[in-house]
Amino acid sequence: MTSRSDIFDQDAGGRTPLFDAAARGDIECVRRMIFSLTGTGMCCQRLSLIGKKDASGLTAADLAEQNGHKEVADLLRSEQMRMEFFE
Repeated sequence: MTSRSDIFDQDAGGRTPLFDAAARGDIECVRRMIFSLTGTGMCCQRLSLIGKKDASGLTAADLAEQNGHKEVADLLRSEQMRMEFFE
């Protein structure tokens, strides 16, 4: 697992480590990443990471869904909606 400082690092395609975990369907890694970040406040880190789009305009949830990992996609989308509701 990457450190908290590396969690926002983007590759040349604009993808973070969350994209990689989502594409693999590694739900435990996805959970560890998103829940290691604060979910409230003026600058919601968790929402920022989940909502990040790559160079193609895809989110990690989109990538999970494309790779057949519905449970991961659902987790990311539900957490994003929850964060947006409370912001």
